[in-house]
Amino acid sequence: MISLIDDIYIDEDLPVIYIKRLNAIVLSDVHIGYEEEMASKGIFIPKVQKKRFLNIVNRAIEIFKTNRIIINGDLKHSFSKLTKQEKSELTEIFQELKDKGIEIIIIKGNHDNYISLVAEKFDNVKLIDSLSVDNLFIFHGHSNIQVEENKIYIIGHEHPRLGLRDRLGFTRKMPCFLLAPLKNNSKVLVLPAIGIYQAGNDISLNHSNYMSQLMREYAILEKAKPFVIIEKEGIMEFPELYLLKDIMV
Repeated sequence: MISLIDDIYIDEDLPVIYIKRLNAIVLSDVHIGYEEEMASKGIFIPKVQKKRFLNIVNRAIEIFKTNRIIINGDLKHSFSKLTKQEKSELTEIFQELKDKGIEIIIIKGNHDNYISLVAEKFDNVKLIDSLSVDNLFIFHGHSNIQVEENKIYIIGHEHPRLGLRDRLGFTRKMPCFLLAPLKNNSKVLVLPAIGIYQAGNDISLNHSNYMSQLMREYAILEKAKPFVIIEKEGIMEFPELYLLKDIMV
């Protein structure tokens, strides 16, 4: 395991973190039901979100030896309703994890409207708006907050990826964790999206490119450091963004 900061760890090529003091894995932006929404627009794509999510969770549970997962927002996709696919697949997910003795804490994101219609049927699932423990504050990242000093904020919402361009103009875009200092001696850790179709938003030195108020108003982007996920290889620590500015997309 590699420590990102304090007792927050990453391992192998998993797009999740493990927080030792909580004995929990934390992940974000699964977007169950995305395929059905695309189908409603005439775009038919393979249904893989649920399978990918369960594969990642099962690997993480085995590696980090825990029975607790925290989903930091956007487990489901549709804003306006609970779709047929969402209801079916969320029920299957909650039941499978319950059968394995897994506790699920869902920190609600901006896509998680109506998720309580399924979650309330399972005693291993808890819905909350945010989680504060010691100097940690975990929330999805879509809402505005008053930033405090000497805190570690953990958010999703951004779907971060690092895009790099070589001398010939070819580009490579890779999902990543992004660890950035904030203006008041705090730090923020941005989690990558789990959903395979949530390809990511390019991280940059431009504050206006970010969706979260926390990133737009407080992040010191020049000092932000990406940890890039290379599937089947591992997680690679890259230099701070100001050193990458000439080759970033």
